Amino acid sequence: MLEGSKTLFHKGSFDFKIKHLLVIGVLALAFVTGFIMRSYPVKYGFYLNEFDPYFDYRATKYIVDHGLNAYWKWQDMMSWYPEGRDVPKTSQSGLHIVSAYLYEIFGARSSLLDFTILLPVVLGSLTTIVIFALVRTLGGTTAGMFSALLFAFTPAIIQRGNLGWFKSEPLGLFFGLLAVYLLISAIKHTSLKYAIPKAVLGGLLLGLGNASWGGVQYFSIPISLFFIALPFFQKNTRISTYVAIAFTIFSIASAGAFPRPGISFILGLPGIALIGGTIFMIGAEILKRISNERKETRNLLFLLGGFVVVGLGVVIAGAYHPTSFRYLNAINPFLSSQNPLTASVAEHFTPTLVDYFTNYSILLMFAGIGIWMAFRYRTPSSIFALIIGITAIYVSATFARLLVFASIGIIVLAGLGLYEITRSFMSKSSSSASSRQVKPGKMTKARKYSERSAEQPSKNRIILIGYTVLIIFLLTIPMVYPQNSSWLSLADIPPSIANGGTGYKFQTNDWLDTLAWLSAHTPKRSVIASWWDYGYWITTLANRTSIADNATINQTRIATIAKMFIDKPDIGTKVARDLKADYVLVYIVAQRFAAGNGSSIYALGNGGDESKKQWFIRIGGFNESTYLEQDGVTPTSTFWNSTLLGKMIPFTPQFYASSQNGRQVLQPTYSPGSFALYTENIKYPQNETKDQPFSLVYASPSFRTNTPGLVFAVLIYKVNHDYVPNQISGGSSHQPNHNTNLANSTSSVTNKSRSTNKT
Repeated sequence: MLEGSKTLFHKGSFDFKIKHLLVIGVLALAFVTGFIMRSYPVKYGFYLNEFDPYFDYRATKYIVDHGLNAYWKWQDMMSWYPEGRDVPKTSQSGLHIVSAYLYEIFGARSSLLDFTILLPVVLGSLTTIVIFALVRTLGGTTAGMFSALLFAFTPAIIQRGNLGWFKSEPLGLFFGLLAVYLLISAIKHTSLKYAIPKAVLGGLLLGLGNASWGGVQYFSIPISLFFIALPFFQKNTRISTYVAIAFTIFSIASAGAFPRPGISFILGLPGIALIGGTIFMIGAEILKRISNERKETRNLLFLLGGFVVVGLGVVIAGAYHPTSFRYLNAINPFLSSQNPLTASVAEHFTPTLVDYFTNYSILLMFAGIGIWMAFRYRTPSSIFALIIGITAIYVSATFARLLVFASIGIIVLAGLGLYEITRSFMSKSSSSASSRQVKPGKMTKARKYSERSAEQPSKNRIILIGYTVLIIFLLTIPMVYPQNSSWLSLADIPPSIANGGTGYKFQTNDWLDTLAWLSAHTPKRSVIASWWDYGYWITTLANRTSIADNATINQTRIATIAKMFIDKPDIGTKVARDLKADYVLVYIVAQRFAAGNGSSIYALGNGGDESKKQWFIRIGGFNESTYLEQDGVTPTSTFWNSTLLGKMIPFTPQFYASSQNGRQVLQPTYSPGSFALYTENIKYPQNETKDQPFSLVYASPSFRTNTPGLVFAVLIYKVNHDYVPNQISGGSSHQPNHNTNLANSTSSVTNKSRSTNKT
């Protein structure tokens, strides 16, 4: 199956040229299929996807416009105002630098924006070839082809590298997997002449991968464990030891050359793991040379025990460079409850068994066969496949984002499992055919079996076709079933800027219009306060200064913004002014229903700040029971009357609907199991006087219409720096009807009378 095994496509099986044509054809199919699957979001428009890609695009553009020397000195004063952000030390500079140079080489006449939108698709498609090379090294050509095809389709991989996903994962995975391939290939060489150059290149690429995506630190885990396991399963480890030394030295040197990860990689857990694994190999090689064969295993176990004790001592004593909470959380999943900011991020949610079955389906069965065969063969290659499979699934159990690693482990094992099934099937078919052949010279027996022998190739061909159809059918099932969570449906993800970062497969221009309005109708030096989710959009698309963004590098600042929104309106106003904010942006998602007589009623809680309020409360350090009802979602009257966010949400609860005896009943107060219905109520209307702390100067298009359906309300409030808090009471949210002037997405101002109902 693995080391030393024969591929299905060896000379004598069929023509050697056909073998190469088949391999090229399968790889081309994997590349094209991966390209198509990753390009699925183009149906919603040609945008950068999610939030981080907007910063990464902006940073890459800075290198293209100003050069690398300027980038190394860049203190970005448009983010994390007023102190700014040291970009090289706080971002994945490897991604920015590599992308900038790739654009200079391959960008041709395209814009940098278009280039970065398409780059993740190209990198993800190329990685199908890298995964082929890696699995081919572990288990042969057939296993590599299976894994390449699986990599092209797997949802968790596609979702972290589709059109517009100009983030760290596509480039980081490309470099990380290529580094692992070079390492395994180097270890399997019998000559240092070829092994060392591969190890050096692999180490350099792993370091560059770590500078491109912090998640590449994961690869230090299976590599270091493999270094420790190798002396137990490989008799001669001389070349492997030299390879490990070269790989580790150049990995550390390459990662340490960048401001990030820099020293945190060398003296952090990833670097310590690599160094420790390499030192163990050196010690094991020395023991192998001085020990007799009978005592070799015992001595290695003593050495391993000593390393385990030292490793535990380092971890318990904390004798390593501080590591990001998220990476520690991947190793110790029990840390997640200690940090509400980490827990508030959707991609940090803990995946469930349903997520694994949805993402991998039939692959889990094939991966199980791969695990069984790895235990059966116990070669160095099979042990590495087992290590990467188990560790990948383990780290993915903490964050949904890390399902990319579970995908890699399962794809490797499933490819090997599929190969083993195919090999066994073909061997049985081949042995059946050969059993009917006769030796030359025995013409009498040959005549007896001639008729049966003539029929055998046809039967074998039918069996082979049937087997192929069965495998294709099994792999096709998760592509289309179940309907709402099939692999195809999971690839159908609108860019966040198009659906407002919600779960709807829906396109809206609300955010693009809002950011264009900010850019055109606010002073250039304006400072915008908002929840950190929207910071990158504000700085990149609106070209305005933000107070916090998706880097979350200052958690105290984020807690301050949470307090601004959840504290009493006058206190929240003071916090906004202390933060030097000129405008406050609030994002509310609702659904509008016609209520008769031209009026509307609304349901909230669909992905905007109204859905994040519980995280505002927790991160700000407030008591949830004060602001939320028993269900933990529905706001209390205290929330509506005594928080700045309650005042900035332009709705007021009107009824609470519940089901009683099979029919819907409206009641004036909340009861367990009921849900709120709202009417529109702008509490801080556009007002040129100085008697209110904020003035609503802009509302996005879907809020300004009366059409039933989804509302993606992006609201811009101007801060009144002349407001004196004691001039008004911070009291009731029950406001009279207002005539409001809301600037639309063009430069004109629309005067629109809005009637609101009192509670």
